[in-house]
Amino acid sequence: VATTKKNGNASLVFSFLYKVVEVFCEYFKELEEESIRDNFVIVYELLDELMDFGFPQTTDSKILQEYITQEGNKLDTGRSRVPTTVTNAVSWRSEGLRYKKNEVFIDVIEAVNLL
Repeated sequence: VATTKKNGNASLVFSFLYKVVEVFCEYFKELEEESIRDNFVIVYELLDELMDFGFPQTTDSKILQEYITQEGNKLDTGRSRVPTTVTNAVSWRSEGLRYKKNEVFIDVIEAVNLL
């Protein structure tokens, strides 16, 4: 989401937003809510260098890495586990239970009004 005080160039705004996402992905490996929360200091530094007084300035990630030498915390996505609430793992149901016939019953009720 981007807002402007004046009637700005829409293509400039969108290209800047895409460039910001690209720079963040290079610093944090993946752009997720958790990576932004963990690296909010670097996000502020990057935004300060990317934009001055509302105008895009330095958007090249190689040049930004010369100014901002602090490394970001990269997310370790290889060890993520699915929560048990998603997998329907419950204590009262035995594992590996299969049914030969899956059925779904749907009631369709139609009403027609005429004048």
